[in-house]
Amino acid sequence: MLVNRTLIDGHSPSPEDLDWLLASRALAFGEGMFTSVRVWQGRLLFWPDHLKRLSGGLAGLKVELPARFWKQLEEEAQAQAEVLQEGMLKVMLLAGPGGRGYRRSVSGERWHRVLHLRSLPLNESAYQGAHLWWLASPANGPQTASKHLNRLCQVLASDACPDKYPEALLYGQQGQLVEGIARNVFWYAKGHWHTPSLQTGALAGVLRKQLLNKLDVVEEDEAGLQEIQDAEELLVCNSLQGIWPVTSLSDASGLLATWPLGSKTKALMQTFHPEMGLPLA
Repeated sequence: MLVNRTLIDGHSPSPEDLDWLLASRALAFGEGMFTSVRVWQGRLLFWPDHLKRLSGGLAGLKVELPARFWKQLEEEAQAQAEVLQEGMLKVMLLAGPGGRGYRRSVSGERWHRVLHLRSLPLNESAYQGAHLWWLASPANGPQTASKHLNRLCQVLASDACPDKYPEALLYGQQGQLVEGIARNVFWYAKGHWHTPSLQTGALAGVLRKQLLNKLDVVEEDEAGLQEIQDAEELLVCNSLQGIWPVTSLSDASGLLATWPLGSKTKALMQTFHPEMGLPLA
């Protein structure tokens, strides 16, 4: 069953919601946070970590919301997960109108909760081995590790990635590996898993956190193309679609590298995917 539904502050959108949204700091400046949660069997997967990332991102904006706001958000999200059963719940926290220019209002802005439910089709072939594109990051500098609303870097990267590739690996100005467009990246080499550190501009992904807790991982600041070409296995991951084993990487010059769908990546898929309702390799 296809699902596509939006709630604002616990109710269906109304004309009054359009009034504040058009004047909001969220629309004007991207002031807000979001996270995308996989729903499986009516459960919000990794929900505590999604909440922690939302609140941590707001703390970075020097915003502290009252306990009742978080309680309302949790009640609404849990209720919608039970309705959806399987799919995706996107949670957005938006700053309303306030202040002049870039300045916030002295009295503070009202914050709003937006929940968007939808079905989540899976790219089944990617679980057998994804073919990725090697792409310079469109960002001029490091991105925030928090998931703030302004993700223009990802929009531009998606536009620059050829349609035949479901994901790209982004590298920074010095050639250092950062992340995928919508996923974190891990590679296995020299007896350890490795992943770019958050200092590179990588997003603090929710599934990234689960893998860091599970594995002996080295966080790298300067790893580039050569390091991943020498890797034994490579994967990309996020909390919506789980783990994709990467089997090739290309750019405009041609094929850059290939990897097997290795035993260590398969083991991770077998550990995480059954509880996420996702395919095994």
